[in-house]
Amino acid sequence: MFLLLFGFCFKYKNQIKKYFIISFFVSLLLGYGKVCTFVKLQIRMIMKKSIKRLPKRTQEELTVLLDLVRKSIGNCQMVILFGSYARGNYVLWDSNIEFGVHTSYQSDYDILVVITGPTKQVEEKLYRITNKYHDLFADRRHAFPQFIVEHINTVNRNLEVSQYFFTDIVKEGIMLYDSGKCNLAKPRKLSFKEIRDIAQKEFDGLYPYACNFFDLVKICLSKGQNKEAAFLLHQVCEKLYNCILMVFTNYRPKNHRIQDLRGMVKRFSMELAAVFPQNTDAEKVCFDLLCRSYIEARYNNDFSISKEQLEYLISRVDILKDITERLCKEKIAEYDMMAE
Repeated sequence: MFLLLFGFCFKYKNQIKKYFIISFFVSLLLGYGKVCTFVKLQIRMIMKKSIKRLPKRTQEELTVLLDLVRKSIGNCQMVILFGSYARGNYVLWDSNIEFGVHTSYQSDYDILVVITGPTKQVEEKLYRITNKYHDLFADRRHAFPQFIVEHINTVNRNLEVSQYFFTDIVKEGIMLYDSGKCNLAKPRKLSFKEIRDIAQKEFDGLYPYACNFFDLVKICLSKGQNKEAAFLLHQVCEKLYNCILMVFTNYRPKNHRIQDLRGMVKRFSMELAAVFPQNTDAEKVCFDLLCRSYIEARYNNDFSISKEQLEYLISRVDILKDITERLCKEKIAEYDMMAE
C-alpha cells in the first residue's frame, strides 16, 4: 500500500506541488481512512488552477465571466477552462484570406460548468451571462465564451467509461472554481485503437447522413420549397458539426444552435471559422436565417428566405462539407498512426 502511494507521487512529481506531497505524508500519519480520502481527491488536486500565465486582458475577461457564473448559478460546483487557453496554443487575433474572403479569428474561451440539478435553466442563464459579458467589454475586442453545462453525474459517467472529451478536460483543463462538494471520477485511459474505432464509427454514421440531407436541400430548392430547404440545410450543418465533434472529442452536446456548434468546432481548424464570414450585412442576414430556420422554418408562417440567399448558404455549406470530410479523415489517420 505504502509503495503504491509513493509510486503515485513519483509518477506525478512534475504536476504536484510541494504542498500536495506534504499533505500525502500527513495523510499517511493520520491513518488509512485519510489516505483513502487523499486518493479520492487526487484528480481535483492535480488539475491546473492558475491562469497567471495567460495575458492580463485574458485574465480580466475570465475573472469577469467566473464572477458572473458564480453569482447567477447557485448550484455551480465546478468551472473548468479547457481547450486552447488551457493548453496554451490559443490565438489572440489573426486576420487572413480564406476561400477568397477576408476573415479574422480569435480563440474562444471553452468553459465547462459542472452543476447539481437540471441543466435547462442554467443554459438559459448562461445565455444571459454571455450577453452581460459582451456588454461589459463592448468598448474593446474580447474573446467569446463557449459554455457547456453538465450535471456532475453526467461528467462522472463519461469519465468512468473514458469518454475522451471529458478525460482531456481533466488532463488539460484549468479549474477556475471548485466548491469542494463534488469529486471527479478517475478515468481509464483509452488506447488509440479504441479511439480510432469510435471516431471511424461516428464518421461513418454522421457524414453520409449529412450528405443525404444535402441532396434533399437541392431537391427542395428546385421545387421552390424554400422553407423546407432552409430547415434541411440547418440539419446538414448540425450533423456536419456533430461529426467533427464526435471524431475529435467523442462528445455531442445537447444543442441545436448552429452558432454555438460553430463556436465549438472552430478550434480544430481556422478554416471552419471562415465558412460563414460575417463581414457584410448580407452575410450576417444569411447566417441568421440559417440559425433561425431550425424552429422558424417549421413553425413561423412569416419566416421567409429567398432563392438567392439559399443558393449562397448552399455554397458555404458545400465548403463546410468538404472541410469536414478532409479534417475527419486526417484525424482518423492520425489515430491510426498513434495506434501502431
